[in-house]
Amino acid sequence: MHVIQIPLRFSNAYLVIDQQAILIDAGSPNEADTIMRAITNAGITPKDISLLVHTHGHIDHAGSTATLQRRLGMPTAIHQADAPNLITGTNGIVKPRNLEARLVAAMLVKPFDAVQPDIVFTEELSLHDYGIDGQIIFTPGHTKGSLSLLLGNGAAIVGDVMMGGWLGGTIRPHQPNYHYFVDDWADVHLSINRLLTHAPTRWYVGHGGPLAYAQIAHHFADIINRPNQ
Repeated sequence: MHVIQIPLRFSNAYLVIDQQAILIDAGSPNEADTIMRAITNAGITPKDISLLVHTHGHIDHAGSTATLQRRLGMPTAIHQADAPNLITGTNGIVKPRNLEARLVAAMLVKPFDAVQPDIVFTEELSLHDYGIDGQIIFTPGHTKGSLSLLLGNGAAIVGDVMMGGWLGGTIRPHQPNYHYFVDDWADVHLSINRLLTHAPTRWYVGHGGPLAYAQIAHHFADIINRPNQ
């Protein structure tokens, strides 16, 4: 199994290659060409991609979904709570946690091309039917419908449950940090704890990264049970 990080303008998408291949997240609008180049460079053809999974329904993770679905023809999956974002091409309500986050929201929170998801679920989804040794689990907090992928090689792709570093991951990208937007602090902490119990060795995040398990466990050890930040 291989995990290929696809750096984009504001976020990361990922390509997971096992018996088949899946794409995780679709970047911002007008990033389909960059993702298609990464797929080609990995030696993957459109018929090899069995699924596009959204870790959540924000513009920087779903902005090119409609274009990619037209080009690649694969089904798309998202959690039920974030499905309205994809269907309407909107970000829903975002809750910035500081001034920097409010500035980011002003730049990024815009409409994007809507798309009807093919697979909408509520808790877990096995990836074995899509040729991948792994499963999707529910990890809300950043949004009400945020998801993470636990892979058979010991890695996890966690979307925006957390991020790496500062300034969208451009500064100290391998240092664990909270994301700019938090829908529910209690859910964020519960989701981090849930992921820690699975002990992934390598954590792939939507911004910055990758992160190491030991750093994450250390960074969140004294704050995981605090109430609100």
